[in-house]
Amino acid sequence: MRRSTNFWSILSVAITISAGIITVLGLLVGDQLGLLSTLVTGLGIRTQATILLRIAAITIALTLFIGILNLLAVHVERIVTRRSNAFYSVALILSFFLVIGMYVVQRASGFVILQNLQISIESALAALLLFALVYGAATITRRRRSLTSIWFVGVVLIVLIGAIPLGEFAVVTQVRDWLLTVPVNAGARGILLGIALATLVAGVRVLIGLERSYRE
Repeated sequence: MRRSTNFWSILSVAITISAGIITVLGLLVGDQLGLLSTLVTGLGIRTQATILLRIAAITIALTLFIGILNLLAVHVERIVTRRSNAFYSVALILSFFLVIGMYVVQRASGFVILQNLQISIESALAALLLFALVYGAATITRRRRSLTSIWFVGVVLIVLIGAIPLGEFAVVTQVRDWLLTVPVNAGARGILLGIALATLVAGVRVLIGLERSYRE
């Protein structure tokens, strides 16, 4: 039994490593790398990589579909059993079918109902974010006054005042644009680089067989 488990574990690692190497070669190797490009083209690695990517996309789509069905089944069970929080389950199911129906109507008639609804929801969330920022700034200045809290409150005030479309706040608007262009953009790129490095490390661990989910 132990040997059979080890065999299937080794087989799964081998399949994962092979699929990863084929996908990486098919995506990264171009037509100007000499012998390596000829080898990739001759073995049909690019076609195989495309097929593997399509299989992965289909698998993810099926997983998402099964997850949605499971979510609906769980909430339908809550409604049938009449639990105390069944109201939220009813709201979720109605919202789900309402969004699907509005999308179908939009595609059939050319209306932009869903888009208008999404814009309204985003505007409401932005307004809630405004109150959350103001409340957070007030809480920080009341509980702990430090250089970091002063910087936070100052940036919040500059961003909020700079968003007001008045000529009297032109200088503040310029400072706000600089903040959004330089520091915020740099922070967003740093977060994306961190995500990319973490994904790369996880992928390398899978390719070399160090990931526990493929060994056990």
